[in-house]
Amino acid sequence: MRGFQKIRITVFSLFLLFHSFGYTAEPRTVIVFGDSITAGSALPKDQQSHAWVALIQKQAEGKLKLVNEGKGGRPTNSVKEFEAMLLKHPHADQLVIALGTNDSRDITDQCIPKAVKNIRAMITKARAAYGEKLPILLVGPPNINKAALGPTKPIANEREGKLKELGAAFEKLAKEEQCDFVTLFGVIPDSSLLKDGVHPDPAGNEPIAKSILSKLMIGKP
Repeated sequence: MRGFQKIRITVFSLFLLFHSFGYTAEPRTVIVFGDSITAGSALPKDQQSHAWVALIQKQAEGKLKLVNEGKGGRPTNSVKEFEAMLLKHPHADQLVIALGTNDSRDITDQCIPKAVKNIRAMITKARAAYGEKLPILLVGPPNINKAALGPTKPIANEREGKLKELGAAFEKLAKEEQCDFVTLFGVIPDSSLLKDGVHPDPAGNEPIAKSILSKLMIGKP
């Protein structure tokens, strides 16, 4: 009988130990709020499983449940849509905000301060909804292929400059708000941006997935 009690105590102790370190059978819910690159909407239907969010879902091997809240054409000036998303999803273990590509079409001096203000508002609202300790990952926008751009080709250099500025501003904001940060600028090869200079092909989604997966909190409390 004493031996059985010792086994029960040991099993219970192991349960507490594993629980304290966040080991659980339940996958962590990660909400990804982004634009068409997040949504994968520019990929053909038969290639949408190669969008970076879907790739991360596969590579996480059941440890993460990614909720894709990407939408084509979405700029940072989508705080109302963000609020609606929070109501739609009452639970999250981590939040990823991946915006900025559409903002880069605004080459005025107001582009950066407006984007920072909008992302800061999203951070505040997310923590009010999910708790102050919610892990948030800010993603700096990816590079473009200037030679392959469509309507914005005449401002290709200015747009590229804004993308770099947005990334630097988001990195600074992440430090101020105690968020994590990863940049996608320079991650996608030009050969994967031939369609329109902005939307990566399946091969271009792979380095995005790799960069962001490295920042997701797999197995952490």
